[in-house]
Amino acid sequence: MIPVALSSPPATAESTSDAPVTTSRSTVRRPGRRSSDVLGLAWLHGCLYAEVFRRQTSVGAWESPVAVASLEDFEVGLDSLLQELAFSGTDVFLILEHEQFVHQAELVPPFSESAARAYLRGRVQRYEQEREPMLWVGQRTVSVRKESGYLLHLLPTAFYSRLSSALLTRRLDLTRILPAVVPLQLMLESAAAAKEQMVLVAAEAGAATTLMVARGDGELLFSRTMLARWETDAARIAVEVNRSLLYAKQQFGAVVDRIELLGSVSDQARADVQARCGPEKKLIVRPTHVSGWLQAVARLSARHPVNLVVGYLGRKRRRQFLRKALLAACWMGLLLMALDFWTDKQTWIQKERELQRLRSHEPELTAERDRLRQRNNQIGRNREIVRVSEEGRVPSVAARFLTYVARVRTPDTQLTDLSAKLDPETGKWIFRLEGRIEGDQETARESLAALQRSLEKSPLHARFNEAMRVITLLPSVVTEATPIHRFAVEGGLFED
Repeated sequence: MIPVALSSPPATAESTSDAPVTTSRSTVRRPGRRSSDVLGLAWLHGCLYAEVFRRQTSVGAWESPVAVASLEDFEVGLDSLLQELAFSGTDVFLILEHEQFVHQAELVPPFSESAARAYLRGRVQRYEQEREPMLWVGQRTVSVRKESGYLLHLLPTAFYSRLSSALLTRRLDLTRILPAVVPLQLMLESAAAAKEQMVLVAAEAGAATTLMVARGDGELLFSRTMLARWETDAARIAVEVNRSLLYAKQQFGAVVDRIELLGSVSDQARADVQARCGPEKKLIVRPTHVSGWLQAVARLSARHPVNLVVGYLGRKRRRQFLRKALLAACWMGLLLMALDFWTDKQTWIQKERELQRLRSHEPELTAERDRLRQRNNQIGRNREIVRVSEEGRVPSVAARFLTYVARVRTPDTQLTDLSAKLDPETGKWIFRLEGRIEGDQETARESLAALQRSLEKSPLHARFNEAMRVITLLPSVVTEATPIHRFAVEGGLFED
């Protein structure tokens, strides 16, 4: 098996320089107006290169003259490049190849995407139990077997925290951390290779060399890193290139006919690779620079799937959103409290003004109150008199009885006397009715009987005492032709 990553520290001769590396206090940029420029960093096994992009166009570059191996060296170089480039933006991306940055190949059973991610998370957790907490991202690779191939990129969380803290201290926001294989894939896509053709790329990455086997469209087969450079270890690199060709054929059944050597490759190094791999292999040398890597990555979004911190930044943005929402809710609550306090204050002021106005008119209001009290007392007394009068008044039955009798009497009947009164002992109404009727005795009886029937059927419900009924003939004058009869009747009212 070809190892996927090397974790041994770089050799002293390859990763250090004779010039001493001294630490200095960090350059804290003053807060002010920030631009939209983007700072691209490439920290590749001891080499630090920086470039500023404005709308994806390079406007400045810087390269460390000394080796940058540790985070302390990185902070010193960061201060130097910020001062040299006068960078005024905040967005920073990093192409990283470091002894702390581990790349490990994994085969996953044919699961769904979510199940595959859960499987990889379990592998990372077992890895963390043996070492330390890690930031990780899985990159899909080509697999000729039933299993799905992934390349895990693992970076210790402690290392990332120190790296991010160094940038945040200088008001820089690290939005992307990408391995060297990403820009190599992008550069391979732009090359003239066929889409299905297998290509091996050997690219110098600082004090190391990255070997990558991928298809012409950039789809990755596998990748590995070795601590060797073209200038000093060309023969060793040639051996590893040949071993990678054999590994691709044995494990994946892929025949690689095209080899691209990137970097400062000498004619002797090219001859060594050609001799090791055979004359039938097409060998292409491209003197590329790290600047090309940065320009390729500058076009990528922060949501690139191989961005090591995309998940971390997503959680960070969600926490920031929740904090902002909480702060907005708190400020809204304070605003509502202030508004409520101001409303209560205005209401209180208005009530105080109303009270002062009433106090200024207190004598007039007191006099008006006394006057209204006297009026109400008088009205109350009057109402009491009316109530007592209403309760003690005898109903006007007699008048209504007289009115009704006068309405129903016949024209030949005249009333001479009528009385209607309430008997206090029995609580009943009694009446007596007297009058005269012109006509003979038969006519007088019929007229009186008709009057009685009308009174009995009336709302007064009159009942007559037949024993007290009297009809008498009055003495007539000789000149009178029609006789006159006198009558008298008695009875009760409102009797069923």
